[in-house]
Amino acid sequence: MRIFPTHILLALTLLYGPAMAQDFTWIAPPARGQLERDPTLIPKGKGFLFVPTMTSALNEPSFRVFRGKKAIAEASPGTGMLLSPGYYEVLIGTGTDAQMMSRTVPVEEGMTTMVKPFWSGLVINVIDEARTSVNESYELYWEDQRENYGIGFGIEEERGEAVKTWLLPPGNYTVVRVGDNISTTRKLSVRLEPGELAQRNLVVDTDDNTFIGFYPPTIQGLLSQTTDSNWKTNLQISGSTQLATSQNTTGEDLTVVSLSTQIFGRSIYNSLPHFANLRLILEEGFTREEGDAFRTSIDEFEIRATYIYRLSERVGPYLRGVINTKLFATEARFPQPQNLLIRDVDGNITGTLNNLDEFTLSPALSPLELRQGVGINSQLIRSFPLTLDMRVGIGARQSYVTDTFDLNALRTVASKLRDTSTTGLEALLILNSRLSRYLSMDSEFDILIPDINTDAWEFTFENRLRLLLSRFVNMDIVLNFERVKPIVRLQSRQQVLLRFVYLL
Repeated sequence: MRIFPTHILLALTLLYGPAMAQDFTWIAPPARGQLERDPTLIPKGKGFLFVPTMTSALNEPSFRVFRGKKAIAEASPGTGMLLSPGYYEVLIGTGTDAQMMSRTVPVEEGMTTMVKPFWSGLVINVIDEARTSVNESYELYWEDQRENYGIGFGIEEERGEAVKTWLLPPGNYTVVRVGDNISTTRKLSVRLEPGELAQRNLVVDTDDNTFIGFYPPTIQGLLSQTTDSNWKTNLQISGSTQLATSQNTTGEDLTVVSLSTQIFGRSIYNSLPHFANLRLILEEGFTREEGDAFRTSIDEFEIRATYIYRLSERVGPYLRGVINTKLFATEARFPQPQNLLIRDVDGNITGTLNNLDEFTLSPALSPLELRQGVGINSQLIRSFPLTLDMRVGIGARQSYVTDTFDLNALRTVASKLRDTSTTGLEALLILNSRLSRYLSMDSEFDILIPDINTDAWEFTFENRLRLLLSRFVNMDIVLNFERVKPIVRLQSRQQVLLRFVYLL
């Protein structure tokens, strides 16, 4: 049997369209580079069909190949498949079957057909104001067709998760909060060109899930992804000042000075099979009102580290650690001199402090909080209609305190805190399924098991069923269950959303 090496036949290959003009925007190597690395040999009587990836095979939805109305095979972008000569339909994209894109391509014997991306890629990294990746959700609409493409999620760095890539038809897209209509004024937009990968940081206020920013990574960040070095390092230093004065108003004359600074550093090592992420956040702020000294208003110091060893593309153990503390003492101030009852760690009254204007709740570097975890990331199922990810690990948390107190709601009793330590089994299941052409379901089950007593177990179980009724109408059914502290009882929330979208 005659064997044809792919890299030799590359010179004879008819690319499906001209060279990829937008592949400089990709995180993955250019399409030609991906093909040259593919070890597949073409046997006699077969041709090779190759679909490139813009980011990573594991981050993008799989594509399917049809001959006529018959499904022949499916694979992840960045890989190819051996096929008999003929014409095939390639179906690719994010969303329901009806929202996916298709293209008919020829496959010739002994030849490689590489499909030029007629789709666009979109990566949205959800972060908070401290630039920490957070697991908050959003909805994505195709503005041109008024279509809802579903819900996207942020990631949790400590679990070694990766941001999923949207594969979409070129056009204008809108990002809104989950439940908001496309007609809302609180929306953010991005335009996608054919063959282009667009990256955006979505900044979320985690207190109320408000979107407060939407911007691409810096030019330096984009360029660093294409360098040969496995190390990517970024350091940002920012600060702000504010001076506010008021005179001749209904209140007292007042001058307020505020100063703040933030240092954010991140270093990432990424190679096969190693991945390591080290992140530093230092944020300090001080405020001084007229007649008073400077006082701490913002105080955070945190170091996070994650290491993953990839046993394969789908399985790998991880280690993570977090150190969090404050660099300055925390003070409680009282508007009027006040008596304060003091309790020890066992709840016994040890004394009373009289006529206090302020009280030190904790000294510098207290509490010192440590978190560690070890576990396995695994992708149990990866197919066109169903993906199932499982993460299982053991987590531990310690809190070390020195002369640290907690005030009651009336601010009349200060109870001394003690060191704490908790260890438990953590597990997370994430399910994404396409049940039919118009029906899809997303589920996430997250549980913490500190001991065998089931009353101490904490979990969240979120489910969203989406039914596409027409281009302008879709229905979402939400079923959420949770049992988390401080309310350790089963709580549930159900919601049915029927959306009509039509704008003149």
